[in-house]
Amino acid sequence: MGTQLIQLLEQEARVEKDQALAEAQAKADEIVAAASREADEIEAAARQRVEAEQAQARARAASTASLRAAALVLAAKDEAIRKVFEQAEADLRAAAANPQRRGAVLKALLREAAQGLPAAGRLTVETAAGDVAAVREAARELGLDADVREGAGVADGVRVAAGDGRVVVENTLGSRLARARREMVSRVAESLWGR
Repeated sequence: MGTQLIQLLEQEARVEKDQALAEAQAKADEIVAAASREADEIEAAARQRVEAEQAQARARAASTASLRAAALVLAAKDEAIRKVFEQAEADLRAAAANPQRRGAVLKALLREAAQGLPAAGRLTVETAAGDVAAVREAARELGLDADVREGAGVADGVRVAAGDGRVVVENTLGSRLARARREMVSRVAESLWGR
C-alpha cells in the first residue's frame, strides 16, 4: 500500500505540476498577448505622431516657401514700379532741361502755385538761380505782382509765398512727382499686372 500511495501521490503531484505548468503557460501566453497588443498600440501611436509631425513640417515648409515667394514677387513688383517712376522723373527732367520747353514748364508751375493764394499783397517767388529770369517773365505774362528771387533748395520749379507769408506753395517737378507717385502707384501696378 505504501508504494501505491507513493504512486498516487506522485501521480497527483504530476497532475498538479502539469496543471500549474498549464496555468503558468496560459498566464504567460496572456501576458505575451497583452504585451504584444500594447506594443502594437504604442507603435501605432508613434507612427501617427510621426506622420502628424511630418504633415506639420510639410505644411510649415510650404507656408514658408509661399511667404518667401510672395515676398520675392512683391519686391520684384516694387522694383518695377520704382523703375517706372525713375524713368518718368528722368523724362520730366529731360523735358524741363530743354530750353524751348523750360519757360513753358516754369510758367505752368507758377500759374498752378499762385492759383490758391490770396490776391492781396505782393507774392514772393523763389526758384533756382538759372530760372530767375524765366520765372520773372512768366510772372509778368501771368499778371502777377511778384518778387522773384533765387531760393535755396528750389530746383525745377517754384516756391510761392503769399504777401503775408502765411501760405507757401511749393510746385516743383520733384514735389509734383512725389504727389503723383502716391496717387498713381496703384494705377501703375494695375497697368503692369492687371487686377
